[in-house]
Amino acid sequence: MEELKEKINEEIKEKEEKAVKEGNDIVKHTGKFIIALVIPLILDLSLDYGVCNTTLFFTNTVSTLLSIFFMYMIYAILFALTKKSHRAVYIISILIFVLSIVSNVKLYYTQSPVYLSDIYFLGNASEITGLVEGDFIYHLDYMQIGILFAVLIFMCILARVTTITINKTRNRIIIGTIPVAILTIFALPISWKDNFILNNVYKVNERKDYAAMTRGIEYYGYYGVIAGMYGMELEGRNNKPENYNEELAKTSLNQFEYGVNENTDYGKPNIIIMFQESYWDIEQLEEIDFNINVTQNIRELKEEGTSVNLLSASYGGMSSNIEFELLTGGNLAYFGVGYHPFIQLYNKKSSENNPSIVKELKNNGYKTKVVFGRDYYMSESVYKRLGMDEYINTFDDMPDYEEKVKGDYISDEALLNEVIEALYNKEDDERILYMTATIQSHMPFYRDKYDSYDMEIVKTDLTEEETDIIRAYAQGVYDTNVQIKRLYEEIKKLDEPTIIIMLGDHLPYLYNSEGEDILAKSSYFNTGDEKEDLLRLYTTEALILSNYGIEVNFDTEYISPDMLLTSIVNNMDIELSPYYKWLYKIKDILPAQNQYLTLDRYKNIYYQGEELTEEMQEAKKIRESIQYYLFEKN
Repeated sequence: MEELKEKINEEIKEKEEKAVKEGNDIVKHTGKFIIALVIPLILDLSLDYGVCNTTLFFTNTVSTLLSIFFMYMIYAILFALTKKSHRAVYIISILIFVLSIVSNVKLYYTQSPVYLSDIYFLGNASEITGLVEGDFIYHLDYMQIGILFAVLIFMCILARVTTITINKTRNRIIIGTIPVAILTIFALPISWKDNFILNNVYKVNERKDYAAMTRGIEYYGYYGVIAGMYGMELEGRNNKPENYNEELAKTSLNQFEYGVNENTDYGKPNIIIMFQESYWDIEQLEEIDFNINVTQNIRELKEEGTSVNLLSASYGGMSSNIEFELLTGGNLAYFGVGYHPFIQLYNKKSSENNPSIVKELKNNGYKTKVVFGRDYYMSESVYKRLGMDEYINTFDDMPDYEEKVKGDYISDEALLNEVIEALYNKEDDERILYMTATIQSHMPFYRDKYDSYDMEIVKTDLTEEETDIIRAYAQGVYDTNVQIKRLYEEIKKLDEPTIIIMLGDHLPYLYNSEGEDILAKSSYFNTGDEKEDLLRLYTTEALILSNYGIEVNFDTEYISPDMLLTSIVNNMDIELSPYYKWLYKIKDILPAQNQYLTLDRYKNIYYQGEELTEEMQEAKKIRESIQYYLFEKN
């Protein structure tokens, strides 16, 4: 009896021990499962920190959840492919770290973070190597990179000690297939789905006044990196406008026939375009005074030529968007936020059929050439599709480039020498369109950017660092003034009619080491009038000079770059396509537009949207259909 009792007790004890062990296993596996679920959340926050130097929780709750959701989908796919959860964490951590470095580099050179559309760069190895040359390594935020690296290493260690394994093929297929299907649905260009997401996650239908972000990094900082990338992709898609009317577009264009302009006052001159990187009148800042008049030459030349304010499409960067507007008559206001035509529109061979003023001039016998100080946007292939006969990137194509550098890049003087040489060496009966895109005044700006300076700062309300940044920028502005005057003196010696079009593309990227925008803090951009402040952030200028006494009159204080060259060619003795004649016709109604503002010819400022007058709304509706019909339909 005692033996039976002991046996029963032993069996009970074994069962109790087994139950405890099983319970411990459940707790242990539950703990691993919870950690495995938490890690992707931390990885998503790490990505936001690595790219934007911020963590995202409450900025935009819905997009935060969308970012996290996308991260879990990516994690699940990699988990299914690799069988073990820690391997998925390793891969994502590496991708986050690389993306952070690449985004830092791209911000350094172009003032914009990495976009999904940058995948088009992968087909051009020279573009990638071009971006990583130079001294960017000295300008990276090593504290940010170090913290990110430490967090990612800890996540990898934690994932390794709490790894979960999926052995059954059936389970792996289920876990991997479902997120692939979900992400595919999100990626497909389905209009009703895209509009639903844009309206309910990104709230594009609720944006008022200046609710949209001016820079991609701000967009990411608000929506999160993954959701930000997705949002930019959605907003930048070539979706057909809701009110697209192809017949209206054709009817509007058919009012004009291809042929010689009615007004031919400007004749058939050589056209020299000086596309000046970040040129802006720095003397408008009240916080700083120089010992010389930095912009005196341009001020004096305005008395001999014509100046006009430009409503730029960009602030602080993205010069290629202004190049697009200037040379095609297209306007970024009719594309989605974050759309980049040089990358997204001209990656297609069909874009060769898109209109451009370069082609218009070529059709009238002009030889065309563009010379770049340095190229960051695969511009060679783009300019060939715009119709340029010749493209020169001085950084790659000029043998003695290093000898012509001033500051970090080739000098304005060296590029101007190329222009003058072209003017004197061309055939007597040949007309040329020559465009040069300068780079000397490209950021970064710092105390030792130049070996010597032509001006001193005699009064400043800024910090020592900010004062040094402003002086470095001002030296570039001063050099531009010197060279534009020199070019004007040279063309006055020529017998052939010649026009100079000098324009600033956007305001400079002047940020201190704390990440603060020096310009945005200044009194000039804080008038108390929100519309005026916004307008000033996007205002540059253009100057038109000639050697044969023509009177250029834009009949408005502001135009946008799409109307600048369009206005010139509409007054030349050349044949012109209906599109550019129609565009010139609406200049009095919509002279200046960007994605945020519209100005009329009397400088009344309107936010884009319902504020526009009925006449403006109608012209904008027609133009939206025409731009889609000519540029995006193919």
